[in-house]
Amino acid sequence: MIWFKIKELERQLIAGEVSDYLAFKYLLAQVILFTLAASIPGNDHDPMWSQGIHLVIALSTLIWGFTRTFEINEAGDNRDYFKRFLSLSLVASLRVVVFIFMFSAVLTSALLLARMFDFPLRQYTWDSEFFELFGYLLFSLVFYFILIRSFRRINSAGGTGKVETGLNS
Repeated sequence: MIWFKIKELERQLIAGEVSDYLAFKYLLAQVILFTLAASIPGNDHDPMWSQGIHLVIALSTLIWGFTRTFEINEAGDNRDYFKRFLSLSLVASLRVVVFIFMFSAVLTSALLLARMFDFPLRQYTWDSEFFELFGYLLFSLVFYFILIRSFRRINSAGGTGKVETGLNS
């Protein structure tokens, strides 16, 4: 990988010397750098241990999900990884957002019912940090499982153009 010599990278791109695998490594490195930059402490609300665990979850799920989708695509027809990844990522993200709204609606309803019936609720404590981290892990895994399932379906079509739609795929 070329880290600083942009003209050399431009030359390799023009000459067609950059493989999909190398482009994948560039994309993965870029996303890891963005994740690290976004995790720079600056929020006094979350304790440092929580921010550290959040970063570990973000990097672990990101590296696992990216690598798994690339491996599935490579083992399949090995075509159009970036077109597939970028296209499917948007749709998977929208599905996760809907899932989060539904999850939040159920949770909010439960909290409202608890208050209506004077059920004692605890104030913000360290265990709410664990709940928040668990939610982040859950939503990250849901996103990558949607992507992985889509990559499996696309690559199981075997060039027929037909994608399996069964529940087991």
